[in-house]
Amino acid sequence: DMVRLSKAMSRHLQETVIVQEQLGLALNRIGEGQEAERVLEDLLKRRGPSSETYGILGRVYKDRWSAEVKDGSKVKAHGYLKKAVDAYLSGFEADWRDAYPGINAVTLMEIGEPPDERREKILPVVTYSVQRRIAAGKPDYWDHATLLELAVLAQDENAAIAALSDALAAEPQGWMMETTANNLTLIREARARRGVELEWAGEIESELTPESGD
Repeated sequence: DMVRLSKAMSRHLQETVIVQEQLGLALNRIGEGQEAERVLEDLLKRRGPSSETYGILGRVYKDRWSAEVKDGSKVKAHGYLKKAVDAYLSGFEADWRDAYPGINAVTLMEIGEPPDERREKILPVVTYSVQRRIAAGKPDYWDHATLLELAVLAQDENAAIAALSDALAAEPQGWMMETTANNLTLIREARARRGVELEWAGEIESELTPESGD
């Protein structure tokens, strides 16, 4: 419906940033990843760097990475993971106030084989960005969940538990908690392959996983 609506718009409206971004998102959701990539890359060429546009492009590559992992294609998966990291990182560098592409960049850097060494420098910057956002206004679940994910990446148990408490107090819907738990699972599994086990991180995952039938 989103794709059809965009085609029914006037040319001027079609070419606005928000419509092109949402078109790219919609195309990716219906499995048209290559077309989504074309739309977003064209938008970046015309309008310049944008944290939002790069964030959506990063998701396109992340979904391709996930699909290749499921298909057992390690070489292709590695390539798409790198492209996802680069897109998310470009998004964060375009606007350091937007932590969404930043957290995605460092999380994907962590699960790479081997992990990307840049994550150690970028992680504290993303953490500060989230902390300032929380201090400046009315934080929502995603702000606290992002801080939680960053604390797990930093292997900071106390900070992770504090962020988890704040996230749960925001009364999130089940799918929101499941999204965060899935990200933490990716981190845990990547670390387990390297022989790193954090029992408390697994307990946090359990707290975020909705009960069956909830």
